[in-house]
Amino acid sequence: MKYIRHQECEVEINGEKIFAKNASLSSSSSTKSNRTYGGGLRPYNSTDPVSSSVQFSYYITGKEDSIDLLTGSHPCSGRFCGIEFSGAYLTNYGVEIEPYRPVQFSASFDIYSGFNQETKTGSFGGASSGLANGAYTELLNFNKNNIGLDFPQRISYSIDCERTPNYVIGLEHPVDVRHGKISKNLSIQGENIGSVMNYSGKGFAKIEISPRNIDYAARGRTLNCEGVINSQNLSVSSRGLLNGSIDVMESVR
Repeated sequence: MKYIRHQECEVEINGEKIFAKNASLSSSSSTKSNRTYGGGLRPYNSTDPVSSSVQFSYYITGKEDSIDLLTGSHPCSGRFCGIEFSGAYLTNYGVEIEPYRPVQFSASFDIYSGFNQETKTGSFGGASSGLANGAYTELLNFNKNNIGLDFPQRISYSIDCERTPNYVIGLEHPVDVRHGKISKNLSIQGENIGSVMNYSGKGFAKIEISPRNIDYAARGRTLNCEGVINSQNLSVSSRGLLNGSIDVMESVR
């Protein structure tokens, strides 16, 4: 089908339509040439299973975000512009927060059970007036005594989930996908620098982030991190102010 407009390309996870800002679906295979003695070229052979994935950034239009519940061992199914897929596992979940901008969420999935190959059009419209906004997002324990800076200007939060497929002889798709380690990463940029970190692995009080809209209604669950500070950076430019950033990591599993 030709000339599908962006408003006709639906993104769906477990039957729920996503208010996506952008999205992509990809599939690739690893092959190598098979040459015989004398220089003859035989048909190409596949050396690994087909690798498929779907990624999208999106906004939350309601109180709950069902995608952040997929960090466990359960697979999901979905659709991308009519192309249906199943056996998908969440590998990365992210949140970007900036002042007076809608809070942007993102998700990446690895697909292990294949998908059909026919595109179809649809439509979906979200209520943009109810989106979470950085100006109204609530923060807990964001101060220079705890994390070395005040006045956060940008916050990036992510959860990475390790997935290991189990392939056996005679089957195209894995018999199961094993759940590996889970880690959280939090990057904070801001002003009013306090003491500079002078040793690695500095601990801090638990940080919490609650994305909210202009009416202070929650959008998605409260994000939290209570690991260690593993890096700190200071920077300044001509006619600018001294800015700082810290990176925090937490091993969950």
